[in-house]
Amino acid sequence: MVLGIIAGAGEFPRMVIEGAHRAGVRVVVAGMRGAVGHDIPALSDAYKGFRVGAIEAPAAFFREQGVTHIMLTGQIKPACIYTMWPDATARRLLGQLDRRNAHTIFTAACDFIQSHGMEVLPSITFMEEHLPAPGHLAGPAPTDEQLEEARFGLSQAREIARLDIGQSIIVHGRTVVCVEAYKGTNECLHAGGHRSYGVTLCKVTKPGHDMRFDVPCIGTGTILNAIKANVNHIVFEAHRTILFQREEVIRLCNAHGITLHAMEVPLPAQEGEDPGHIATDAAHAAAMAAEIEALGIGCCAVVCDGVVIAVDDADGPLKCIRRAAAYMKRLRFARLINWLCRVLLGRPGAPPAPMVLASTRPLTPEEARAAGRAGIQLTQA
Repeated sequence: MVLGIIAGAGEFPRMVIEGAHRAGVRVVVAGMRGAVGHDIPALSDAYKGFRVGAIEAPAAFFREQGVTHIMLTGQIKPACIYTMWPDATARRLLGQLDRRNAHTIFTAACDFIQSHGMEVLPSITFMEEHLPAPGHLAGPAPTDEQLEEARFGLSQAREIARLDIGQSIIVHGRTVVCVEAYKGTNECLHAGGHRSYGVTLCKVTKPGHDMRFDVPCIGTGTILNAIKANVNHIVFEAHRTILFQREEVIRLCNAHGITLHAMEVPLPAQEGEDPGHIATDAAHAAAMAAEIEALGIGCCAVVCDGVVIAVDDADGPLKCIRRAAAYMKRLRFARLINWLCRVLLGRPGAPPAPMVLASTRPLTPEEARAAGRAGIQLTQA
């Protein structure tokens, strides 16, 4: 085996490289410029940097190095979905997708790699020691109420993951107070924490999750953000979640009274299906609004270019609208410049799409005005 690693940000690439070296495997790394850590080139047996969106050059580099197996590791900023500069092969692959989100994009990339004779390994390969089994890990032992809250939260989180909205939610009792979407777990903690009562962060994989990419992770960053948000309980899916910096995570949880444990995710009596292809953002937003209403979570959803930007929760549509507005504010200019550059190079594609909000109930005048100020188009669920 010669292992090729596509490396993003964070601890993940380093830990995989170290695990592969312990197994006697040669490691070749294609690092994402602007994301990969400074220590990664020195740890690699061969290294080269590439821009996010390139697929031809990394594939050629891996072939030159005799790579037989590949792993995708590390974080890529969610904004890259909108601002990456794909090469000709990546543009062709993206053009074949009905929906462009992390799951569909990485699946297409993995399938392309495997079609060129390199096997894509699960991202948990060489990481077995970092995948906790069920049990209490740190902080106060969970109470019966917390365990019941965790079981409810994990089941709801699995449904949110099934819908390709996110992998994390925050719950209190049997109420969902925040749903992770486009921006990730740390923003979910910020938006769902800061309560006067204890809340639980729940993190899972989706049903039939492709373990080649986007594996849930818990690390010191998660714990530090939980501390800032006054979140006192974290539960994650056992055997399928990577725990980084374990000793420091346990120390922080013990010091700040955060209960941390891994659990098996309870399977529902009848699990819903993946919604599959949805032709337009308006139809996608309407479908997501109907789904979260059926789950008893909220009534509206915001979608842009096939990606769920934010969904409603117990705090109401205004929070959903403001979260979506904050996410896209900085991206609006970058997306426009990206498109204008393509126009000048003769590869314009479609202009940047607006955000679309669908709600299963009429918005109040205040909510409608907030959506208008954010540049969000309204449609009926």
